[in-house]
Amino acid sequence: MLPLPLVLVLSLLLALVCSAIPWLARPLGGGSLAIGLAVGITLNLIGAVRPLYPWTGLGVPLGVLVVAWSGGLLLGRWMPPQFRPFLLMFLCLSVLDVLLTAGLSASSASGPPTSAGSTALRFGDFLLVLPWGRFEANIVDILLITALAEHWRRRGTSYLIALLPSALGFLLADGFVLVTRLGILPGIPFFTAGYVLTEGVYRYVSRPSGPSPANTSR
Repeated sequence: MLPLPLVLVLSLLLALVCSAIPWLARPLGGGSLAIGLAVGITLNLIGAVRPLYPWTGLGVPLGVLVVAWSGGLLLGRWMPPQFRPFLLMFLCLSVLDVLLTAGLSASSASGPPTSAGSTALRFGDFLLVLPWGRFEANIVDILLITALAEHWRRRGTSYLIALLPSALGFLLADGFVLVTRLGILPGIPFFTAGYVLTEGVYRYVSRPSGPSPANTSR
């Protein structure tokens, strides 16, 4: 198992890359993204029945990344670039994530997972095998990180603001693990908290700093 500080560093690096995707893929239209999503799903399905999955010649699970990035961009463009609708979506996903994680924890406590169940869970993982252990990130988390960045790009903010929700989410999640020592943790609630905190930062830095026109005219 990787040390928690190394997990945090790798998670932040993943957030750095995923948050840049909306700017890199800005010229791509919805049709191109839909094709990319279909290609990524096909790569995953092919990889599921081949012993080399999820590795490619580059040593990176490209199918997972293509699905997560294209799906995240489509989601970010489909949702209105407003705080409340995006927050409502993340709150609903957070509740679902908590319920699924609780069910997974209960099944793990009742007995060891079967090999089929383990394969199904890892089918949607971004997996890197390092000399110090395995680093895994769920495809849904990567998709939502990309969607968060696309949301902030559409609102005309900088890359740093787009990066902040996922970076804060990883920091909060790893801090929670450090305190509670829990092994299985839902990630989406922490991204939701990061999104709310980022909204506060954005509104603070965007508010007018000078006196109002009414006061100036007096």
